[in-house]
Amino acid sequence: MKTLMNSIFVAVTLLVAVNSSVAQVAVQKTAADLFKSLKVGQWAELEGTIQADFSYTAKKVKLLTGDFQDDDWEVKGVVKTVSAFKKQFTVFRLPVIVTAESEYESPDGTFTAFDDLETGMLVECEGTYLKDGTFSAEEVQREADFKPNELNEMRAVGKVEKLDPVKRTVTMMGMTFKIVDATKVQSAVK
Repeated sequence: MKTLMNSIFVAVTLLVAVNSSVAQVAVQKTAADLFKSLKVGQWAELEGTIQADFSYTAKKVKLLTGDFQDDDWEVKGVVKTVSAFKKQFTVFRLPVIVTAESEYESPDGTFTAFDDLETGMLVECEGTYLKDGTFSAEEVQREADFKPNELNEMRAVGKVEKLDPVKRTVTMMGMTFKIVDATKVQSAVK
């Protein structure tokens, strides 16, 4: 009986381990498959390179699943303007506002306040995208080590606002990402 119970315990443990690892598997999809599975309002992660018309060519699209909150939005890119008067800056063309409660972080601990922001700085912001088209940052983190090509790249995590399968574009936070054949598309499997 003890051997049978040990065998059942091992089998259940293996089943749980297999199910846990399956939940974290990412499935590669084609760019064409993206418009069949992605919906407006769905959470996704988009990475792209800025173009002359201020759109982005998507390098990667990841469909996200889970329980997201209103403050789970993220944006990573280069600071283009800083307005001390408005307590606002832009990441490429996205206006980012901060409050007295906003936190500032950097790997070396020298980025601690709004006054430390500079144009050309690579930052990652976490917070909420507002209906008026601004991003309210709860946390602003300066990226200390980055490659020169990252200065033309944008990463956004949030809800999809608009899809255009004909033009092959996805819009999030007012930013339009063009889906090309080379775009890597991933979807989480549960």
